[in-house]
Amino acid sequence: MPTGDVNSGKPLLFFGDSYRFPDIYHVTRFLAPDPLVVLERPGELVLLTNSLEEGRARKQSRATQIENVDAYGSRELRAAMNPITEATATLIERFLAAHGARQVRVPQLFPLALADLLRAKGIEITVAEGLEARRRTKRDDEVVALEATQRATEQAWQLGVDAITRSRARSDGTLELDGAPLTAERVRAVVEGALLERGCVAESTIIAPGTQAADPHMIGSGPLHAGEPVVMDIFPQHKETRYYADMTRTVSKGAPSPKLVQMYEVVKRAQDAGIEALRPGITGREVHELVEDVIFAAGYDTLREGQKHHPEDPVTRGFIHGTGHGVGLEIHEAPSVGRGGTTPLMVGDVVTVEPGLYDPDIGGIRLEDMLVFTADGSRNLTRAPRQLVI
Repeated sequence: MPTGDVNSGKPLLFFGDSYRFPDIYHVTRFLAPDPLVVLERPGELVLLTNSLEEGRARKQSRATQIENVDAYGSRELRAAMNPITEATATLIERFLAAHGARQVRVPQLFPLALADLLRAKGIEITVAEGLEARRRTKRDDEVVALEATQRATEQAWQLGVDAITRSRARSDGTLELDGAPLTAERVRAVVEGALLERGCVAESTIIAPGTQAADPHMIGSGPLHAGEPVVMDIFPQHKETRYYADMTRTVSKGAPSPKLVQMYEVVKRAQDAGIEALRPGITGREVHELVEDVIFAAGYDTLREGQKHHPEDPVTRGFIHGTGHGVGLEIHEAPSVGRGGTTPLMVGDVVTVEPGLYDPDIGGIRLEDMLVFTADGSRNLTRAPRQLVI
């Protein structure tokens, strides 16, 4: 069993449901909508759950021991105590006492109110360091899960692209499909509906047309237009495996302006440089600064000090975010491929490379692939073509 930060002999205590708290799912491999209590020591993983989930936990979880909350007086406590947090704290106190644990480490997202009540009962609680690193290096089965979500992402993206391709331009330049305006909302519905059919769920899928794409996380709304790039950033989670994928492509129905075509080519070149640089031992900051250098040399600004071509310009434009991030049970997790990525990248890391260029006057361009580090470089998990004009 994983043991968290190696410098402490204190057991780890988790509390929460495994849908919303990936650290709990990662250690138990058990999905439950109600809060679980989990105690982890080297070689030991005790899962405390209710009768509703006990049988399934015995079949599906990685726990070495399953216990029922009723053994610690759960029904009586909940009937006698209000609010329920007090009953939960007493239950956990009894559970920890049975396992000889008066000092525990907890994750950063452990409920504060519950921690205060446990401390009042004499339980020593400290925040565990480095828990996020336990999920960083992906096992082979995790890479398989990430790839499966990525394949679904690409299929859904292609259906969205097909809708744009089938559309026709009205006299005012707006796109029409099947007699109705083709909007960002319609394309988003196509993409997210296709993902749902493939066992994935997506929220806030970005379908950002025109100048809306100058804000990198603007999800987009309204009619699409001919000759107008549309940033399509899709990041679903597989409902069964819980692993995410993350991909961005920028497409245009017909050729956009020469300025936007040039921006696309620079972003593509910067992404190629970033991907080529991925190898064990390099830091995320080094990859990020290499990408920044490509973009700055092409005549565009970055956020690095000294890389603004016209310092008097008050508008923030150019490359205005990090180059990438880790992907796994969370859409953004360790490691960083950006200014904060100071530790060497290593075999098993799964990261994105997603440079972009943004100008409030004309819009934005972004391309994003997801890759896994190998012994001699990286393997690209993304197969979707990069093609601006469709």
